[in-house]
Amino acid sequence: MQTRPASASLDLAHDDPRLRYRGAVSLQRGDGWTAPWRLPREEAALYLPEGGLGRAAMPSGVRVTLRTDSSSLVCRYQADPAPALNGPGERARLDVVCDGRRAETVRLETHGGDAEFRCERLPGRMAAVELWLPVYHQFRLRGLSVAAGAAVAGDEPGPGPRWVHCGSSISQGRGAASPSRTWTALVARRHGWDLTSLALGRSSCLEPMTARLMRDLPADLLTLCVGVNVQALGSHHRDALVSALVGFVRTVREGHPTTPFAVMSTITAPEREEVPGPSGMTMRECRAHIRRAVTLLRDHGDARPHYLHGPDAFGPVHARLMLEAEGGDRLHPAADGHPVLASRFSALLRQAGCVPEPRAAAE
Repeated sequence: MQTRPASASLDLAHDDPRLRYRGAVSLQRGDGWTAPWRLPREEAALYLPEGGLGRAAMPSGVRVTLRTDSSSLVCRYQADPAPALNGPGERARLDVVCDGRRAETVRLETHGGDAEFRCERLPGRMAAVELWLPVYHQFRLRGLSVAAGAAVAGDEPGPGPRWVHCGSSISQGRGAASPSRTWTALVARRHGWDLTSLALGRSSCLEPMTARLMRDLPADLLTLCVGVNVQALGSHHRDALVSALVGFVRTVREGHPTTPFAVMSTITAPEREEVPGPSGMTMRECRAHIRRAVTLLRDHGDARPHYLHGPDAFGPVHARLMLEAEGGDRLHPAADGHPVLASRFSALLRQAGCVPEPRAAAE
């Protein structure tokens, strides 16, 4: 850790109004720090009454943004260890992205105390700088510093469509090389979409509070990836799954009656395709009931929800690109699998005509 002379930098506090926390649903302010949450923090227990609140404080898809002409940046932060996970552990990474290009991937310290890193790869001209925060580690920003005399401004929201995505650990980014290279981040960066990710590991079981949140968030595109935890945890039986998904979409529709809405069933799960879970459904059967729910919605007057078949985005042919070793419970794309899933998901959205319109620049 380098010591910096007091006169060598311009310091920005964690709550400086020029810093934006894009993709965060709420912000927790502490003694000298800000932590972004992806649920309303004060009501988080209502969303996940069984526990697992820590994942809501893991800032997958959240970007701390600013504009500056500095050629360097120092970030002061605190990060906590990742939870115990099946399969390989998750590495704490943060990406520095300048004008849409990844300038550096930083390995973070995760002892929970004060730490900092320095990035010397900013372009030295006025540029949009994004810090893509870690996917599986809670993170608290203490502050940033740029070169003394550098200009600093808040980034202004562009006309990029607002994309709200809900999913499980597959969508949270398990196995990705770094935060800006999760499959959802790759899709958002490729198309210029403003991502808000509600993806939480061991979640995406059609929780009613999550439907209410999606209803109330601004969105030009809505997507839901569902099935893996419904089948694995036995949260719904066959007909109950159809009813829950219909109710989930109808609740979201109260706030977004015409917004494009894609419902994708889970990607390939080699060890679960033909093996019944606690509710008696195989993964193949689970997908059939998800498709049935979307068909029912369309048959009853809502032509905007579209069913995307998960294995078409990441199927058996891609099993070699999965995080878990063969013979284990293979569920997540590995680092090389995330770009494949991103590309194929984008293609499925286009084929379904489920692509958002750009917003007016004045919004």
